[in-house]
Amino acid sequence: MKRFLVTGCPRSGTMYTSKVFKGLGVNFGHESVYGLRQGLRGRPVNWGEWDGEASWLSVPFLPLEDTVVLHQVRHPLGFVRSVCGWGFLSDASHAHLPYSKVVGIHAPEVYAPDTEPERGATMWRTWNEKAEAHAVMTYRIEDLDAALLLRLCRLIELDVSEEQATQVLEDLPENVNRRRRDESVQWETIEPIVGEAAARYGY
Repeated sequence: MKRFLVTGCPRSGTMYTSKVFKGLGVNFGHESVYGLRQGLRGRPVNWGEWDGEASWLSVPFLPLEDTVVLHQVRHPLGFVRSVCGWGFLSDASHAHLPYSKVVGIHAPEVYAPDTEPERGATMWRTWNEKAEAHAVMTYRIEDLDAALLLRLCRLIELDVSEEQATQVLEDLPENVNRRRRDESVQWETIEPIVGEAAARYGY
């Protein structure tokens, strides 16, 4: 099996995907190789014994050598509603929340707009474009079924049967790591920022 990385935006199902690959027997981390301290440039990257990793914090470190990069996307409206629901891109978070500071360090343009929905839309577009540029495949988390999972496994040369792929997905709840969402955010607000990229990803 090849070493591999699943990356994209935060709140895009990377924890769910980490549980999928763990269920297939992969020694797989979630923000274990590329965590907060790496994102803040406070600790070097060390893969150690990990065979795979899911982390949005890895995007600033791309491209990677000897690692298959898989780019996972989520519908932009769901992403923006999620980050707005817990104030991830608010001025207060930018000043005090370490994870938000990572965004300011590596993509300061995200904080150029005045409103949180516009910042969320800018992050979705910017972070995904950075990840997509160095990935062997981009796929939508909403499409992750047994057939797609088998396709991903072939890319990393992981021998998995259709029965195994089906079972691991059936065994996992789909609401892994769910948080509060701001349902007041509307598509019309973010479409001018994300529309072209969203259409390219099939949204």
